[in-house]
Amino acid sequence: IYLAAIIHDVDHPGVNNNFLSTTYDVRAILYNDKSVLENHHLATAFSMMSRHDLDFLGQLPRAEFKLLRETVIEMVLATDLSQHFGLLASFKNKVLLFPSFDPKESREDKIILLKILMKCADVSNPTKEWPIYFEWADRVLEEFMRQGDMEKSLNLPVSPFMDRDNINIPSSQIGFMDYVLLPLFEAVNKYIEIPHILGNLQANREHWFVDLVGYVLIPNEHIF
Repeated sequence: IYLAAIIHDVDHPGVNNNFLSTTYDVRAILYNDKSVLENHHLATAFSMMSRHDLDFLGQLPRAEFKLLRETVIEMVLATDLSQHFGLLASFKNKVLLFPSFDPKESREDKIILLKILMKCADVSNPTKEWPIYFEWADRVLEEFMRQGDMEKSLNLPVSPFMDRDNINIPSSQIGFMDYVLLPLFEAVNKYIEIPHILGNLQANREHWFVDLVGYVLIPNEHIF
């Protein structure tokens, strides 16, 4: 789990998969437009770890290394948001419809749980205390805006929520919480209760809602 978390965004270029595919980036060509960044993170990390001076997994028996590598690959590939709804539906069906769900004994169940936990960690900023979350939201949004700036300079359509001249930040954050985060963390809460995480998420949503009201009433007021 720690290894997957450490490497899941290694050598990230600051743009998304769609941008890489649209601009015919060498990484998109290499991975045939399929989970381009996620494949790149994995390949970069495992290539680094194959160096003699960095091969801290080298003493593992071959079978254990193969199992570890397979697990890490599954977890990192799961962070591709294009897989989000399908993976979440599979997890909910497992947890809610099958009382036999047992990650300790079933490798299939274990892998889907690890993938869901990796996803939770990947998008966890809005579940942190407001001052920490707000700082990271600012940084992430600036990364989005920079991609939008590049798209404008290349005469490409600007991706949703990436146009710094036309974005309602509170509304975009609330939308992400409502359609992606809340269903994800509420599903995890069915398996193991996480009241503190859900509480932070709801509280942060309320912060944005207050800002949204102000944004509507005073549209020239900037959040950042």
